Amino acid sequence: MALENDVVLGNLKQQLEEVTKQLNNLTETRIKLLGAVDVLEQIEDSKNETEEATETEVVEEGGE
Repeated sequence: MALENDVVLGNLKQQLEEVTKQLNNLTETRIKLLGAVDVLEQIEDSKNETEEATETEVVEEGGE
């Protein structure tokens, strides 16, 4: 039993719509993850800069 072209076309369009929705959801999730990683990296960098500044101040004060 052969499938009619219009049935196959309808199925393909439905699959394409579903895959497009999934791709959009994944893209949105990826953007959110990239944002979260960026924020946490900035926090860590800031924390490291603060620690380095504190260490520098301690060395300078101890040397006087």
